[in-house]
Amino acid sequence: MTNPEPSADAALPPPEGPLPDVLGPGLAALFVGFNPGLRSGALGHHYSGRGNQFWRLLADSGLTPRLLRCEEDGLLPSFGLGSTNLVARATASAADLSRAELRAGLPRLARIVETIRPTVLAYTGKGVYLAASGRTEAPWGVQDAPLFNGVTDIVIPSPSGLARLPYGEKLVWYGAVKAEIGRLRA
Repeated sequence: MTNPEPSADAALPPPEGPLPDVLGPGLAALFVGFNPGLRSGALGHHYSGRGNQFWRLLADSGLTPRLLRCEEDGLLPSFGLGSTNLVARATASAADLSRAELRAGLPRLARIVETIRPTVLAYTGKGVYLAASGRTEAPWGVQDAPLFNGVTDIVIPSPSGLARLPYGEKLVWYGAVKAEIGRLRA
């Protein structure tokens, strides 16, 4: 996994679970999930679930120039992307996490954001954003009030194959991440 420059390492909270964050300085987008699934935790790579569409969504939206395998998650920073979770421990389902456990991940996320300064935080599911923000509802897309100064929050559909939205609809929102990065960095 890639970490920020050595001088920034000390400022980052250490990995707490089986799946290290994939980070780098000045990322265009940092994807924020609930927590690793059991397969991701066992393999040590983000979005490793058999039905997970994350890597395909990144490639098809143009966020990465090609389809990456989950074992290549360490390449994300070379494309200006990163990945982290609110909770480090792996579970079979996000439903296994308490609201308090999810909210407890917010200070760590704040430290990561302050250290690496991503342009966009892309929350992979409304539930992830609602848990982080403490809000009761949120639309898809760019949020009107970011959780952290200087960062744009975007809520995108979960890449899980269990998520009910059709692939094409998910792809629209991953494309919106790419468009927002282009708009903000123009």
